[in-house]
Amino acid sequence: MIHGFDVYKMYLAMKLHFSSPKYDFFQYEGKVNAKEETYQQRNDFYFFETLARKYKKEEIQELLLATFILSKDPTKVWIGDIRTAGRDRWMAFTKLQQSLNYTVEQDTESVVEHLGAERASFNSLFETVGGHPTILKLYIKRRINLETLIIFDMILGFMKDWDKQLTDPLWEGLSFKIKKYKPFLSINTTKYRELIRNKVL
Repeated sequence: MIHGFDVYKMYLAMKLHFSSPKYDFFQYEGKVNAKEETYQQRNDFYFFETLARKYKKEEIQELLLATFILSKDPTKVWIGDIRTAGRDRWMAFTKLQQSLNYTVEQDTESVVEHLGAERASFNSLFETVGGHPTILKLYIKRRINLETLIIFDMILGFMKDWDKQLTDPLWEGLSFKIKKYKPFLSINTTKYRELIRNKVL
């Protein structure tokens, strides 16, 4: 059984992970410096206690992760965001994860449709000449999901070049978010490589 103080520490660790370049949730195994007496004096003490009673440890971690991933700026998430939107974001996050194969398939079809409409090559999706690459614009316009963008990168490895070539705040923030999100994803790249190949070729 997990306790409220454990939930509080998990929240602190997740917040550090998504806001600090130096802290890695997995490297430090979610450990943070926190005092239980300080925790018990917090106004939101009962919120963490309620989460501990209602959910399992894995579910709480998913709920927290969903809140950070689905927020516009994960570095600015605070406990109020989790209280008001945490459960809804968790439900949306879980639904997407459960249908990830279908989501990536639909997103890849959107990419192919765009290439056909623009009469553009597949490689042009990732070119930074003139600003944001096409596939990044498709994500910004919500034509594809963040997970699809990440899976494309896992297969093709273009983001390391983007980090060198793009210096605008939007990409820098998104790049940081992606680097922090990737370790939480368990992706069968072989399966998705075949899916993308079948859709594109």
